[in-house]
Amino acid sequence: MKLSILELQNNHPLIDKKFRHQQIRDFVFKKYNLDFTGISTLPKKMRERLEQEFVICPLKEISRITAADQTTKFLFQLGDQVQIESVVLFTKNQQTTFCISSQCGCRMGCQFCQTGKMGLVRNLTCSEIIAQVLFLANFSINNQLIQPDEHFNIVFMGMGEPLDNLLAVKEALHYLTHPDFFHIASSRITISTCGMLDQIEPLLKDFPKIKLAVSLNSAIDEKREQIMPINKKFPIKKIAADLTKIYGKYGNRITLEYVLINDFNDGPEDWLALKEFQHKAFHINIIPFNDTNNLESKKLRPSESRIKRFIKELEDIGFRVSRRYRRGSEIQADCGQLYWKNKTS
Repeated sequence: MKLSILELQNNHPLIDKKFRHQQIRDFVFKKYNLDFTGISTLPKKMRERLEQEFVICPLKEISRITAADQTTKFLFQLGDQVQIESVVLFTKNQQTTFCISSQCGCRMGCQFCQTGKMGLVRNLTCSEIIAQVLFLANFSINNQLIQPDEHFNIVFMGMGEPLDNLLAVKEALHYLTHPDFFHIASSRITISTCGMLDQIEPLLKDFPKIKLAVSLNSAIDEKREQIMPINKKFPIKKIAADLTKIYGKYGNRITLEYVLINDFNDGPEDWLALKEFQHKAFHINIIPFNDTNNLESKKLRPSESRIKRFIKELEDIGFRVSRRYRRGSEIQADCGQLYWKNKTS
């Protein structure tokens, strides 16, 4: 079985000179190449040995589908046959964002999320997390969607709860931000969590500039508990208090993600309850419920007038509010829609 490229350490007997390591790292992690044979600066025999013993990208592409807005969703198969999805998307200001997975499935059980309906199949390894970034960058460059030296953003908003796989995620962040590897600015990386408060401090202690997004979806305990089981462990007042303290310590504004569900969390009592979070620490991102192409779910998406009113009421209260517009909706690439339908659990 081949080893991950991440296991190619400085003292590996295959590499005869220290500068060779940086040549390999630059080729893989700065130029996003996925084939050792292209490293022309290395001796041929060394390239052949690398190809035999190591793998750069331990993902097998099963399928890809591209939406009208250029959002592209990939289905990957891992070494043990389980499958994950990742997405390349483009925002209005032409920024490229890679939405990557940290788990196959998820055990958090959020009712509005398709991934949550799978349950947890398993955690991804650091190598499998990193491989998604390598593959998506290679794809974007080869298809002239970005230039080789162009910046991109990474959001841990694919399949899984990142803080439920914290060790592997932190290891991946090390490679993503380290100057010898990807050297991506922490401010370009967002970790999205359903609210595992006890894991946020261990994350920010090592990566204090990482952007944090917390899936809130209601500031009323009874409602949030209906759709997010984690609220039983971390209720609203604790979320507000702990996140405010975290902001005071690290100074990075926290995004509160709010999936807007028709006649559930989009009324007067709901926007008034959000006053619990009326602090400069928070920015609210409204995400109108993404339907999953069935009649029942379509009833859960508020009308455009209800969406606009909710946003206006929050702005009138004094909140900083943004709205996440749909990207790749016709290919099921929206927030909460990633799902491996062929799982064998």
